Amino acid sequence: MLLDAVAHYGAGRAMEAGTLCGDILTADPDHVPALHLSAVIAFVTDRAAEGAVLLNRVFSLDPHHGPAFATLGDALAVKGEHEGAVAAFQRGVTLRPKDASLHIKLGVALCDLSRFDEAETAFRRAIALDPGFTRAKFNLAVALAGQRRPVEAEQAYREVIARDPAYRGVWLNLGNVLTDQNKLGDAATAYRRGLGTDPDNAGLHCGLGGALYRQGLLDDAIVQFRRATTLDPENLTPQRLLAMVLHEAGEREEALGIYRKVSARDPSDHVILNNLGACLFELGQVDDAIACAELALALKPDYAAAHTNLGIIFEAQNLVEAAVAAHRRAIELEPHYAKGHANLAVALRNAGDIDAALVASRKAIALDPDQPLAHYNHAHFLLMNGEFEEGFEEYQWRRKTKMLSDGDPVFDEPEWQGEPLAGRTLLLFAEYGLGDAINFVRYVPMLAGRGGRIILQAQPALVSLLRPMLPDVAVFARGEPLPPFDLQLPLLSLPRIFRTTVETIPAEVSYLQADAVKLARWRAALAGAAGLKVGVVWAGNPRHKGDRQRSLPADAVLPRLVTAGVQLYSLQKEPRPDDAPVLRRLGSDIVDLAPTLGDFADTAAAVCALDLVIAVDTSVAHLAGALGRPVWLLCPYALDWRWLRDRADTPWYPTMRLFRQDRPQAWDRVLARMSDELARVAAGDRVLLLPPALR
Repeated sequence: MLLDAVAHYGAGRAMEAGTLCGDILTADPDHVPALHLSAVIAFVTDRAAEGAVLLNRVFSLDPHHGPAFATLGDALAVKGEHEGAVAAFQRGVTLRPKDASLHIKLGVALCDLSRFDEAETAFRRAIALDPGFTRAKFNLAVALAGQRRPVEAEQAYREVIARDPAYRGVWLNLGNVLTDQNKLGDAATAYRRGLGTDPDNAGLHCGLGGALYRQGLLDDAIVQFRRATTLDPENLTPQRLLAMVLHEAGEREEALGIYRKVSARDPSDHVILNNLGACLFELGQVDDAIACAELALALKPDYAAAHTNLGIIFEAQNLVEAAVAAHRRAIELEPHYAKGHANLAVALRNAGDIDAALVASRKAIALDPDQPLAHYNHAHFLLMNGEFEEGFEEYQWRRKTKMLSDGDPVFDEPEWQGEPLAGRTLLLFAEYGLGDAINFVRYVPMLAGRGGRIILQAQPALVSLLRPMLPDVAVFARGEPLPPFDLQLPLLSLPRIFRTTVETIPAEVSYLQADAVKLARWRAALAGAAGLKVGVVWAGNPRHKGDRQRSLPADAVLPRLVTAGVQLYSLQKEPRPDDAPVLRRLGSDIVDLAPTLGDFADTAAAVCALDLVIAVDTSVAHLAGALGRPVWLLCPYALDWRWLRDRADTPWYPTMRLFRQDRPQAWDRVLARMSDELARVAAGDRVLLLPPALR
């Protein structure tokens, strides 16, 4: 009868098995095997109290009943009493040392306590007893992964797959250990193999999303996290990951909604609260952003990322000292926090402490050598310090920085490294702003004699200006079809190719020229104006990430420049809403040329008809410098790298003077000094138009 009961239980008919056991026990209340099986049936049918009574009866009759210790261990493990479970299984394997399944149970219980080295021993013993025991090999891999031995774990998982490719969980776990080894392509393949047989496994979708994300494939990662969220809506992990990747991908509104839902379900999640704050800040909700970061710190005062988030917000509010303090607090709490050091470096740079910024930046890169943005910012600090050779090498990382390279041209052809062209065609192309293209196009003529054909792709607004300058170069507007080419290189990489130093910058005065016909028209148009003719640009592209530091409102600049003997001309191509009333108030003191300026060829001709250009750091300032015209640049304290440190001139443009802030956002003294010198020039001291080297 007992054999029949065992057969029923093995076939999943627990009730029938229990009935037979009851019949046996009615006839023989001390029948140990029937008591044990009855205890097992009670535990698996959610009658734990009854199972415990039956199990105690077994031990009272047979204190050395090995299978009963296995059942006790199982019951304790289910209740979460892992120490007790380990003790029970250890007693069981002492009584039944050749029972491979008992060694596996012991190993699993040890894994539950993170005692992975002991678990490994238990699993290896099970394998020695039964080399074909796939479960033992699988759990051995788990124990090896728990000890951070991913290479060995990978091999163990692959052995499981060789025996049973459909073994539950093996593809997920293999993908995880491959991810730990940064074998992201192989990890993605493993997750996909698992999905081939288990397409609704949320864990596999989540793992695949993580591998894709780490390869920079944000859109593909989002698809996987969405699927995981749909399959397992009660699991917050894929929702958290989905929100984070959406946030990074710029889908802030959707990320915000998911952050809020996750935070509502788990208000104690300080990470999500801090991310919610970052998202709110990026959406312009500064007060709510600060509140979220502070709430995250209330939950976890030593959370470095929240201090970093506050530091970033303080920077946006021009609270430079508070920003530096917040970033310093972040790295005090977490000295190996690479992002904390990187953000401290930026804050120190904005505070004008370039030497300290370089120290913090080097630390960030040492801690995380694969972080493109940290390298890109480090390049700025080096270049600003005049360390061009290392700086231009680091500047290569801009191409790997998604937030900077999005929207830039991408080509599959090899990147030119400066070797002879030998009859091949090289494409040079502009990347960022118009000013960068104007600044670095100076290098293109230096390619003459390299033995190849040169193609230049530039922004459409620059094409008519650049074509006459480069008669031997085929100049195309971005968006136009390009002829075939063999090699490619962004313009901003040419200083690296030519190993430029501060002393060897190609700084020929007037490397750009205005169209003679257009210039003649402008000179004729402005001929009637008396006095010094001064063009002004007070603001740049509002979408530029540094616009807050460089641009000024019209009413802060123009009235200060109204001077006897000076006629002002607005070269502001994109006026802002508050500009028009200021221009109207100034009346004839300023003439708005913007409506008559088409592309940069028009602007170049206008600039050459003027005596001086006063500008913030924009493309017009670069244009005036490239044309060899006197130009006064309003330099913010957190200035662009090309203006170097502590100089009133620049080796990039010999006819440019730099008027620098002495502290962040402190424009008053700069404008007062500029106004005073403009009055002196208008009074006849024309030598002040140019830097001392050209006087």
